[in-house]
Amino acid sequence: MRLQARLAATKEPAMLETIEIDDPRAARPFTVPRQRRILLSLIPQARSLSELSRLTDTPLNLLHHHVARFLRLGLVTMARQQPRAGAPIKYYRANARSFVVPAELMASSPGAGMAGQLREQLDRSLSQAVTGFVFTHDDQGPRMRPRRDPELRARAAELWLDLRLSDADAELFSRELSGLLHRFEARAQPSQPRYIVHAAFAPVAGETRSSRKRTG
Repeated sequence: MRLQARLAATKEPAMLETIEIDDPRAARPFTVPRQRRILLSLIPQARSLSELSRLTDTPLNLLHHHVARFLRLGLVTMARQQPRAGAPIKYYRANARSFVVPAELMASSPGAGMAGQLREQLDRSLSQAVTGFVFTHDDQGPRMRPRRDPELRARAAELWLDLRLSDADAELFSRELSGLLHRFEARAQPSQPRYIVHAAFAPVAGETRSSRKRTG
């Protein structure tokens, strides 16, 4: 009976496959990088707050605040408790393997917060290694490249291009860029330094096919 009671205490509640978000308050954590990272880190397995703190680089007092809010919003649940001397260790887990958030509930793009964080980290890293910028133009279009201090090892990079691509080349570029990111994602180890990587490209608004074909 004692063993059965212990097993019952450690059995975690069933996890849903998908939750459709219909409350703007529940949608907000998905637009804030730190909150989103905390929440999504609870999908693979249940974690204690101390483990989650190490995994997401979040102070425990702030983590308590966010997890308590996620509980109220129905995004996470307390999966189990581990007995110990004093208060038991609580383990939290996301309530679903995936969350679907309608675009109209997103106050901002999910990438907006990370873009700001990336810009801040880029400026900080590049200011230490970059001595200036070189602006020029070649047969393909305008160019900008940083001039680096050769004595300093670069730990950050920023690349900009003004490209002319056919629809087929744009699709190929997208696939190859995605493949490159996935290859390095597969090499990542938890003990290695964390980097923010943002790869993006878009057609220039207002340019039509006919305007691109015109010369002179």
